[in-house]
Amino acid sequence: MHANALAAQQADPADHADPGADHAGLSARLARYIDSHGDDACQVLGLPAGTPIGIAVDAGDADIALERGERAATLRLSAEQADRVLAYGRSFGWANGVVVVPTLATLVAAGAFDGLAVGEERAMLEFARSRKADPEPNLGTLWGAFNLVALQGWLRIDGADRGMRYRLTETGACAVDWVRRHADTFARAAAACDWLQHAHALCHRQRDDNDAVAAYAALVELSDGEWGLAAASGRVARRTRAQLLTALDGLLAGPTWVALDMAVLERRDGKLERIAPSVLEAFADGNAWTARERGWPQADPAFLRAAWALMQRLGQIEDDGSGRIRLSAEGRRNRPIAAPYAGLPASYLRSYARLQDLLFGDPDPLGVGQDQHIDRVMNVYASSGAGSGPATREINEKIVRRLFDDTPLEQQPAGIADMGCGDAIALKRLAEYVIAHTRRGQHLQQFPLLVVGADYNEAARTRARATLSAFDDHPHVHARVVHADISKPARYDDELALSGLRVRENGHDRPAGLRDFLHTFMFLVHNRRLAVRSEADADAVLLAHLRSADRGRLRAVLERYVEDAPAVDEHAELPFALDQLKALFQVAFGDEHGLVPGFVAAADLVDFMGRWKPYIRHGFLAVEGHSPKARNLLEEVPEDEEAWMRKEKLPHSLNWGMHFVSRQFMMPFDEFMLAMSLAGFGPRDEIYGGIHPRGIPAIDRLARYRFFSIADYVHQHGGAPA
Repeated sequence: MHANALAAQQADPADHADPGADHAGLSARLARYIDSHGDDACQVLGLPAGTPIGIAVDAGDADIALERGERAATLRLSAEQADRVLAYGRSFGWANGVVVVPTLATLVAAGAFDGLAVGEERAMLEFARSRKADPEPNLGTLWGAFNLVALQGWLRIDGADRGMRYRLTETGACAVDWVRRHADTFARAAAACDWLQHAHALCHRQRDDNDAVAAYAALVELSDGEWGLAAASGRVARRTRAQLLTALDGLLAGPTWVALDMAVLERRDGKLERIAPSVLEAFADGNAWTARERGWPQADPAFLRAAWALMQRLGQIEDDGSGRIRLSAEGRRNRPIAAPYAGLPASYLRSYARLQDLLFGDPDPLGVGQDQHIDRVMNVYASSGAGSGPATREINEKIVRRLFDDTPLEQQPAGIADMGCGDAIALKRLAEYVIAHTRRGQHLQQFPLLVVGADYNEAARTRARATLSAFDDHPHVHARVVHADISKPARYDDELALSGLRVRENGHDRPAGLRDFLHTFMFLVHNRRLAVRSEADADAVLLAHLRSADRGRLRAVLERYVEDAPAVDEHAELPFALDQLKALFQVAFGDEHGLVPGFVAAADLVDFMGRWKPYIRHGFLAVEGHSPKARNLLEEVPEDEEAWMRKEKLPHSLNWGMHFVSRQFMMPFDEFMLAMSLAGFGPRDEIYGGIHPRGIPAIDRLARYRFFSIADYVHQHGGAPA
């Protein structure tokens, strides 16, 4: 049975065994996962293309190891590690569904594909004008919606501007046909975003809406019958149906995971306080059996009854036959992955409830600038589990250690300044690591540590002050929280000078400045405001930096990261033509003015880094999310129905689905690296960041599929990129 798209419908019995109990079966399932894209796996592992990769699953918790032979290689790992790889795939399928279902259903219902045969082109602008007399303010969001469908392999899109054209693939035509044939089901599922956004509140009786609870229970019942979707015949139809069923299940399972896993939090005096435990905490102590009907008197019984029915069908809980339940082995594996990853797109369900407006009506019905388009509490909960938490660990071990342990004390940064710090929990972890695990931490009396949290949002700054108050009693750690806008580093520098923080230089004290710090940007660079907006201004920025680019470095970046890149001319006025450069930026975005062509967003990033350049002496540590070019995920449905497809291994749909509705500029990794190079910046060391642990041949380690990156960028004047 297919380990992702089909497993959501019929779970493999081995998946419910204790972790590691069926090593042979687990090895076979993981082998199918890796063999589905064997050359990608070889590239990740540094093996020659075509090298057979065997899987050996062992008991215990030994590190992942690659054993190389003359003609083959063996990947040796623990049962827990192997299980987690497959659990990520299942979890991504659910989380992607939260945004895929409403987007596809809305576009189909709006007529985006009416009369469109496979391979036949249609102009986005032509369709947009059929829906609204003046569609310009909506074009950025509309481009994003089409791109989301394209990331599923259902569309080919050409053009990162208002002239974009789209074509249905064979699987896309099949998906559209399923939606049309079951229009009522998909319309009902898309409309459910209106109350699914409140699933956590409904579960915990923080919101009184019996009709919404009844609607939830009715959808769970509908899902139990495979959503009423007719049986399929033929390889393409069967796979597409399975993918749509996984997505539909995910639209329910995502908010359900959050409802059950997230504690009840309440904002009091600007701070988030925990006022009640999560539902799943009842299983935490040894995964104890708990009475299905009476175990949670504080929760809404009708909601919980439906939630347990859904989770049991999906194999996440088990019943002892006497009315008691607990998480299954699969549920225990999935919970730390499925819940936070589902929480990311689920936190944007209030935007998806208004998708019709976003695409064809009021382009900003909720107030993106006022942060009203998102459930921020849910987003913070999810981010800490899916992104910032794991990223912080890698930052500490790979970058912070080098700066604060390996670097001579007198050459180290004065401290860490986290832009867009939010609640400052990630910043606090970084500082605690310096204090407890580095040489700097042993010499704080001589070299005090300065800790700065900066954020544009006052509520975030209030939470950050509460978090960083943990350092108030430390005599040699000095923390401040300041107002700052990522797009205006000069003003940030002025604010810091007034903060009271001081550094010692040449025997004298002076006010601290941005140049004294290591700067961290956790999933934030893509959330800047554009300073370059017009195409003429973008042309000027790109032309100036193209003319002055170090050609050796530019060539190296193009060869390493960019597919189908132009050749670099060593002797002409320009290394290659401006139009050739612009054509390399193939993903468009939206902001309050409408569509932002890809090359305009790239020019703005180049300009943005230029504004930061005077303040970067110790590093610009960026954790950035990426969304690949959709064409990289185009793939024929495999003959082997148990084989995986790339889109089933990756969370790119949910990632793009969050960002395109919130006016953020999340570039493909290759485009991001090219823009950074044009700005004169490159990574000081290696680029880190990956969904799976090091050693797993996960395709998101490859530039064309990368999900997020972690690197310490410095200004460079020549040489090859790291």
